[in-house]
Amino acid sequence: MKSLKKREIIKNIAIVFLVIMLILTFFSNTIMNRTLPEVSTQSVTSGPVTTQVRGDGVVEAEDPYNLIIDETRKVKSCPVRVGDHVEEGDIIYYLLGETSEELTTAKNELDSLKGDYELTILESGLTQAEVASVEAGVKNATGTILSTLESKDAEINSLKSQLEEKEKKHSEVEHQISVTDPSGSSTTVDYSAEEKAVEDAQTALDSAKSILNSLNEAKSQAVQIAKAKSDALANYNAEKDNFYGTDSKKGVKTLFDEAEADYETKKSDYANKYNDYQTKTTDYNNAKTAYQTAENEYNADQNDDAKKQAWIDAQAAMNKAETAMNSAKDAMDAALTAKDDAEKNYNTCKKNKEDAEAALNTAKTAMDEANALSANAPTDEQISNAQADVNAKQAALNQANTNLTNKKNSANSSNNQNNQNYQNLKKQEYDMSVEIGDLKSKIEKLEASRADYLSTEKTKMGLESKYQEILKKEKEIKDLEAKALGGEIKSPVTGEITSLAYSGGEKIEAGSTAAVIQIDGKGYKLSFPVNAKQAKAVKVGDPVSVENSWYYGDLNVNLVAIQPDKNNSRDGKLLVFSLSGESVNPGQNLTLSVGEKSSNYDLIVPNAAVHEDNSGHFVLIVDTKSTPFGSRYIAKRVDVTVLAQDDKVTAVDAELFGYEYVITNSSKYIENKDQVKLAD
Repeated sequence: MKSLKKREIIKNIAIVFLVIMLILTFFSNTIMNRTLPEVSTQSVTSGPVTTQVRGDGVVEAEDPYNLIIDETRKVKSCPVRVGDHVEEGDIIYYLLGETSEELTTAKNELDSLKGDYELTILESGLTQAEVASVEAGVKNATGTILSTLESKDAEINSLKSQLEEKEKKHSEVEHQISVTDPSGSSTTVDYSAEEKAVEDAQTALDSAKSILNSLNEAKSQAVQIAKAKSDALANYNAEKDNFYGTDSKKGVKTLFDEAEADYETKKSDYANKYNDYQTKTTDYNNAKTAYQTAENEYNADQNDDAKKQAWIDAQAAMNKAETAMNSAKDAMDAALTAKDDAEKNYNTCKKNKEDAEAALNTAKTAMDEANALSANAPTDEQISNAQADVNAKQAALNQANTNLTNKKNSANSSNNQNNQNYQNLKKQEYDMSVEIGDLKSKIEKLEASRADYLSTEKTKMGLESKYQEILKKEKEIKDLEAKALGGEIKSPVTGEITSLAYSGGEKIEAGSTAAVIQIDGKGYKLSFPVNAKQAKAVKVGDPVSVENSWYYGDLNVNLVAIQPDKNNSRDGKLLVFSLSGESVNPGQNLTLSVGEKSSNYDLIVPNAAVHEDNSGHFVLIVDTKSTPFGSRYIAKRVDVTVLAQDDKVTAVDAELFGYEYVITNSSKYIENKDQVKLAD
């Protein structure tokens, strides 16, 4: 019994195992499909591709006339309003008073200048003839004045040299008189030779000390210059290492280059993320439109299961597209933050580089200036010889003092001086005193004459400057009177008033724009930036359409220029349009589309189907393989060449027959030869 029961259990287990294997075999396709990435496809077609560049900008007056007022005046009233059409000569402002503040101020300044000028004449001491010559423009050239002063200085210096020589001789005579005065002693001993020897020895010693001091100063200066050169070189090398860097530390230039490269990379990455977000937004909008269409069809016939399933599928596709769009936006925002951070780092590194470069140039200049310094450093032997010379001169002075002392100690009190000789010296001293007095008098007169001449010329120059200020102010008043506005401001052109800066009671400041007039016959312009690729897609004269054109009536727009974009000098361009029509006004914001060129192509795929990697552009098509358990779908890569593209489809050149299905969306990332399942 137990054996039979055991065999029964084994048989039941085998039956269950076979049933499970059979179920797995039949449902293997369904099980596997649940794990495969689900893809959406669209067939390759042929047809037209329309290229178009879109942008928006603000309408500006092409050549407005700015009515600039050169006087400060107060407005009495304004008879016109913004939008009024005025003819040339029509009154725009009525003004209070007849003269401007500038003219009144200039006249007051002229009166003040004239009063100051007349007071200067009275205080100058100049004659009427000299004043008349100043006003007539007759004056001595600066070179003539300097030449006259040099001539007077040369004469004064010559007399001073003679005076110095006379005073020196006078001192010698006075000294001789003092040592030969018979009234001082019965016997006078002449010590002049010994005293002269002491004086000469002292002079020689002072000269030797001066030479020694000069040599020591020269040596000290040479040491200082050498230190300055060393310090300047060290500072330059430090600034150079800071700028260019060392083996262990990057310089500010390298940091700037890295920051610049990083910023360009982040900016490019942001542009790619932005474009991807735009694509995902377009996909979402298309899915949303498909969902709304399916919903409308289902609502119209809710008993139709196919329409209900289509509605459910469209909702799922829309949700997936929305998720992809949100993910792309998050990636774009992250890329923008990274770009902004890189830009801040770039600007900081740029400022550091400029500061370091300036410091390097300053250090280089300081080093060059230090290297330009030079000094003749004396040798130790020269200084030693100079010190020995000082010692010798000191010994000579000591000996001369000894000789003088010895002579005074041994002198006899005898009178060796002749009275007649003393009287002759006294007469000689008197004659020299008279000559010295005459020379001093001549020098004083010449110096007074020089001072008077210089003072007179300075007074003339100052008077001429004040007179020229009066002439300049009189010309200014004539110019103001010639262009005075009077009591009103008139329009110098014919056109429409687009701006009025002032109203009644307000003050018009000189140099300000009182009104802006759009001259008749002058149009309006609008511009917006594009990248280089977009700029190549259009040309001057291409047709232009305006968004909501029905609202603007007779508005006419033309593309008139493609210019470099100053705000994006790397690859940016600026599309410039001319506008005309009664409905256009400055300040309007318009959205324009340009370059609507349509061409037919054999192979057209949705934009979402086109991908790009290092090998170029490609699409993934669905390749079908038959198996015993049903059809298998494989993603197959096909390289393509992009011929044209608009905001929805792309024309390509590839090894395709035109009936393939390209993958436009996938629930997971897929690659070439991956197995996929088709969306219902």
